[in-house]
Amino acid sequence: MSSVMYDLIVIGTGPGGYEAIMTALRMKLNIAVIEKDKLGGNCLNRACIPTKYYRAGAHFLEKSSKADNYGIDLQIKDVSFSKAKEGKDRAIGFLRKSFAQLLKAKKVPVYKGKGTVIDKNRVKVLKEDGSEEVIEGKYILIATGSVPSSVGGIVPDGEYILTTEDFMEDLQQLPENLVVIGGGVAGCEIAYISALYGAKVTVIEIKDRLLPIPSVPQEVSKLLQRKFKKHGIDFKLGVYVKEYKIENGKVRFILSDGTEISADKALLSVGRKPNTSDIDTVGLEKDERGFLKVNEYLQTSIENIYACGDVVNSPMLAHVASYEARIAIKNMFSEKKERVDYSVLPWAIFTAFEIAHVGLSEDEAKEKGYETVSGYYPFTYNEKAVDELESDGFVRLVFDKKTEQILGGTVVGIEASELIHIVAYALKNKMTATQIHEFIYFHPSLSEIFLFATYDVAVGKLF
Repeated sequence: MSSVMYDLIVIGTGPGGYEAIMTALRMKLNIAVIEKDKLGGNCLNRACIPTKYYRAGAHFLEKSSKADNYGIDLQIKDVSFSKAKEGKDRAIGFLRKSFAQLLKAKKVPVYKGKGTVIDKNRVKVLKEDGSEEVIEGKYILIATGSVPSSVGGIVPDGEYILTTEDFMEDLQQLPENLVVIGGGVAGCEIAYISALYGAKVTVIEIKDRLLPIPSVPQEVSKLLQRKFKKHGIDFKLGVYVKEYKIENGKVRFILSDGTEISADKALLSVGRKPNTSDIDTVGLEKDERGFLKVNEYLQTSIENIYACGDVVNSPMLAHVASYEARIAIKNMFSEKKERVDYSVLPWAIFTAFEIAHVGLSEDEAKEKGYETVSGYYPFTYNEKAVDELESDGFVRLVFDKKTEQILGGTVVGIEASELIHIVAYALKNKMTATQIHEFIYFHPSLSEIFLFATYDVAVGKLF
């Protein structure tokens, strides 16, 4: 056993672990890190970052088809997913190496192996060679993330049935035909990427629309479904996989409506579950789905052990894990404690459109008893979007009709993932439609769409 008593032991180096490390180092704490796989965790290596890399390539391909509008005769001779993978691996390798160099420069010990909490101050590290080492710390942060879920007896095998992690980290060649099981966030992102890189894609979704998420308005799903059809992406809604068989190098699916589909590979994208299996032997309390139970300060059932990210029952988003890590570290080492607050939580989806949202949708607001009024404006008439040949999409802002205070907003289209922060800022500061409207926006800019989206509420209707 190590003779050092660390101030903090961080288990996991994904977004939560990374943010905890950065915060702790700035506080001059003596820390140790445990990671069983690659530095950066799932987000850097198998999820957020590779997805955005591939999506950037897919969107470039889509945009290149419009090059003649700029007087550019652009002829693409070849589209190679395997070369894209090489580029993705270089980009992620650079980020991972930078992380490792920082840890080395700050003399942070990284214990390679699986960490298990064996008492309130000790963590056992099971290394790849089977040896064990025990380290001690005053505080412990569990940030081990999540793993893919399965459904309906469909078992990922890494060859014919892929998880999102298999696709993002290991897939060398894109199949000619791909079935995507699950039309949620990851399913729609990978469907778009695969179609633009040349695969024939079919999405199977048990609900009646793509992105069947409460905070995603119906109008967004309809717009995405139209765009999918334009790209030749087939989708079957309201059905599920009844049975499947692998034979003659193909995967054959029989759906609940009797339809049969064959593909070279299938992607199973039906959500994720907390990675808390064997995380401790001290009886940390968990809920029925395996999430670690934490209080509003992110303490587990043992007061000096905290948790953040996908292991706790909060939105499974990388930036949520980072936020929670900052709160957890502050609560460990500061006199003044801070509660987590998820009231202003922007998120974005990168599929055939960028789709971003924060706060309440119109339906959610009405369910909470608000009488609402909304402001809408399409990118069709935004000059900057027109210049960029990116005029699909819109902004919709939801306001309390009585006070005109903003309740939430959705952005669909060009740079939605950036523009949503304007809505988030307005929401956090309880701004009204008039306050948003009276701000002076640069022209031409994408941001001035908020000027026009607030006209009807702040000034009056034109028609």
